[in-house]
Amino acid sequence: MMITLKQIDAFRAVMLGNSMTEAAKMLFVTQSAVSKIMREFEQEVGFELFSRRKGGLLPTAEAKALCVEVERVFVGLDQVVRTAERIRLGQQGRLRIVAMSTVSCGFLQSVIAEFREQHPKVSVSIETYNSHEVTNLVASGLFDLGFATSPVDTDQVVAESLWKVRCVCILPPQHRLARRRTVTPADLRDENFISLGSGNTTRLAIDSAFRSENIHRTTEMEAGWSIAVSAMVSSGLGVSVIDPFTAQVAKQCGCVVRPFSPAIDYSFAILRPQAATASALVDDFIQAVRRRLAQLKLVDAGR
Repeated sequence: MMITLKQIDAFRAVMLGNSMTEAAKMLFVTQSAVSKIMREFEQEVGFELFSRRKGGLLPTAEAKALCVEVERVFVGLDQVVRTAERIRLGQQGRLRIVAMSTVSCGFLQSVIAEFREQHPKVSVSIETYNSHEVTNLVASGLFDLGFATSPVDTDQVVAESLWKVRCVCILPPQHRLARRRTVTPADLRDENFISLGSGNTTRLAIDSAFRSENIHRTTEMEAGWSIAVSAMVSSGLGVSVIDPFTAQVAKQCGCVVRPFSPAIDYSFAILRPQAATASALVDDFIQAVRRRLAQLKLVDAGR
């Protein structure tokens, strides 16, 4: 089998663009050239990659599986390019971070800003995935640090640090409870409540808190990502209980943020690859995370 980088590049472009035409635009070649490369690629791999239907291409199950591995290749190639660029510019080191959305929508960016003050020549990149994917990506060695909700499969990675922070209640602007110091389940009786996606461990804890006090909510709306929940609240669609990191963004969007009782923990861990060597940069970044958590009064500074 003689698969070429040109074929892989074209295949990835077709998958991203969902058509030969869009792939040709990405690669700055003709559509006929892309079609020819794809026919040759299918001959090399020995199976059909696309069902050609009216209105566009439909990737086969085999193509989707292959695309996952292709993306891994391109992540590796991208790292080679960035390393070469870092060497050319004389940068001193690189930190690759992958995190779940709750901490990558504002919190980690503020940590990176502080970290860069101390390490102005260090290159920092951040990618966002769900917690399960974060664990797998850190285990693969493609990233130096990962941030994922606990529990974490420590057979694959090293859980460097574990923190627990308290969830908070977010309310639309001018909500009747906006002046409350603390919001309880009883305060939210019969409110339109926007839930996190089913199967989310934080949602399970929130639902349990309301169920234990026999408090009814109207739960006809939900969203898989907490940032989407906060956007729905800011639009006046209802109230919610979410992690304090996303709540910082919700506050900027006009939401009212209040402590919630009883306490519902949102726990997350910092992950390292099991085979990772000691890194002063990683240690310094973790310390910056610790300081930022203390500044926001989310956890004790010495925890």
